Amino acid sequence: MRIRILIVLMALAVSAAARQRAVRHPSMATGPTFSKEVVRIFQSHCQSCHHAGDIAPFPLVAYEDAASRAALIKFMVQSRQMPPWKPVQGCGDFADARRLSDAEIDTIAKWATAGAPVGNRDDLPAPRDFSTGWLLGEPDLVFAEAETYTPPPNTDTYRCFTIPTNLTSEAYVRAVDTHPGDRETVHHVISFIDTTGASVGLDEKDPGPGYTCFGGPGFDLPGGSLGGWAPGSRPLEMPDGVGLSLPAASRVVMQVHYHPHHGAPEPDRTQLGVYLSQAKPDRLMYFIPLINQSFTIPPNDANYRVTAQLPIRTPFPLKLWFIAPHMHLLGRKMNVRMESLTGDAQCLIDIQDWDFNWQGAYRFRNPISVPTGTQFSLTAFYDNSSANPRNPNEPPKAVSWGEETTDEMCIAFLGITLD
Repeated sequence: MRIRILIVLMALAVSAAARQRAVRHPSMATGPTFSKEVVRIFQSHCQSCHHAGDIAPFPLVAYEDAASRAALIKFMVQSRQMPPWKPVQGCGDFADARRLSDAEIDTIAKWATAGAPVGNRDDLPAPRDFSTGWLLGEPDLVFAEAETYTPPPNTDTYRCFTIPTNLTSEAYVRAVDTHPGDRETVHHVISFIDTTGASVGLDEKDPGPGYTCFGGPGFDLPGGSLGGWAPGSRPLEMPDGVGLSLPAASRVVMQVHYHPHHGAPEPDRTQLGVYLSQAKPDRLMYFIPLINQSFTIPPNDANYRVTAQLPIRTPFPLKLWFIAPHMHLLGRKMNVRMESLTGDAQCLIDIQDWDFNWQGAYRFRNPISVPTGTQFSLTAFYDNSSANPRNPNEPPKAVSWGEETTDEMCIAFLGITLD
């Protein structure tokens, strides 16, 4: 890590003079420029995270945003650390893959090496519009607790907030987007649907905004889920003809896991943006967990293996649209496969460099047909050694399944529709 930082610092120093020449004399640029080539790559692959108010640490919208970081950008794209895309090629064909082509990487590298020339600003494309604060534009419905909630410091807290939908008839959801209020403290969010009003009674018994809800929302789930959010997640968009059901008179219950780790947490008001379909979809989406909750990772084991299977083979044909792996800080690798009754196996997703800060629901480019009798299986590996810089325990100690960030999880959520 120290060598990598030195390389970046040296590159920054070497390129500074060239960058000043390129800014003073934009007409001298003979290779790629920001205005003509580079900004278009940023618009396609980077700006959805790298704009003001989103998850990236700095924007990449204007020339001034990028020029001073040209050497760093070159290093990060050539090492394929950016854009962050964890699934390994050859296992799963995913839509909207955040993966630069070799030609795009070469263009950025040539631009940075030449001193990050701005070029002719008349070549600039129309800027992307991030003015609403929502990546998909203004939602049809926004759900949030009326008051802010400040979690206690130095402890993990699960808090559920119940919000009425005020729907007079069933609606169908084509996309959802979660906006944590305090990104430094919110560990993850799962949005449930309450069709019975049970969450209201739980809220009334607990003073303050929301109610405590370790392990789940505290009631049965006849209404299902609207998906979830974890660090690195992008909006969840349904494929054409597929949607989530949001029943009339239902309530949305947001379970927010707070993990304060930076001193006093800020007041939080997490929001859920919902985008509705104009027509009833052909299929409804359901999320099922492929999960193991009964494991203990021994201390000082750098490659501990955990497996999981669905309790039964699929009883009828399905379509698989999404897959969303989830582990905590000790996670290193996860592979998910499916196998038919005839023994035909298919790799669904393979992550060899798990990073808790970059999670998401990955949508297949085309839905995968799942025949009756298919078994889904998961294999994950964990590093509980002192060599793991993310290990929260020093010295390492035994870690089992649990709700806190310093515990572990082993899940892959499967987004399916029924045939």
